[in-house]
Amino acid sequence: MIAQFRRRIWTRLLGEESWINCKGSFRERERHGLIARSNYLYGMLRAADVAKYFGKKQVTVVEFGVASGNGLLNMINLAPEIEKETGVELRIVGFDTGKGLPPVKGYKDHPELWNSGDFAMEDHDGLMRKLAGRAEIIWGDIAETIGPFTDAIDPEAPLGFISVDVDIYSATKSALQCLTGRSENYNPAVSMYFDDVSFFFANEWSGELLAISEFNSAHELRKIGRDRSLPGRRPTKAEQWYSAMYVCHVLDHEARQRPREREELTIGAHADFMNSQFLF
Repeated sequence: MIAQFRRRIWTRLLGEESWINCKGSFRERERHGLIARSNYLYGMLRAADVAKYFGKKQVTVVEFGVASGNGLLNMINLAPEIEKETGVELRIVGFDTGKGLPPVKGYKDHPELWNSGDFAMEDHDGLMRKLAGRAEIIWGDIAETIGPFTDAIDPEAPLGFISVDVDIYSATKSALQCLTGRSENYNPAVSMYFDDVSFFFANEWSGELLAISEFNSAHELRKIGRDRSLPGRRPTKAEQWYSAMYVCHVLDHEARQRPREREELTIGAHADFMNSQFLF
């Protein structure tokens, strides 16, 4: 009763989010957007939860477009909390040319916004020191490096989250090839974040949105769609990053071909089951 009274007074004076930020669990702080780079945290946590649900102890998460390295550094800072929460170890991989954007070719690459060489890495050696081996970076043109990476994904550490921040259509199209490997190399649903789908010039005939559309047309059983779980039960209903979250549904994955063996569940028991596995 004392704890309830204290919380009531605290929230009345300082607000619910203040209480959660100081006293809430990791999941509560994540749901309220109180941990830095909420979009990455959401995707990485989704990846770990889904991997755990399907019996994996590791999962791979990827950032396409490292640039200054802030995103990758954030991923390695988030990883220990996610690993502690889920028991799933994260392999973190970044892709970058090290020289900025590759050649920008025609309207599909949004030349009205970007030029070749934009977003070049400013301090390669400094970034590598900060990473300290906690993440890998694969250097070079994604079109040339994505094939060997995709072939080498370990099914015991399936790909579970990718962030696509390469801006232009051609590089995005290359990045999405990471989703074309053997089905067992992926979570059955892969969380995705696209950084460039919500600005005024964004359209289905250029950029990342065109690459998504073409990927879906080319693959019968791999489909990229909006993440329909957002905002869900989250208290903040209008976060900008919600609309940038997608899911690649690996429909040819064994887990999506036949039901799992388990006891029959009532409606209430099934809801409890979904909640307990963090699948809503």
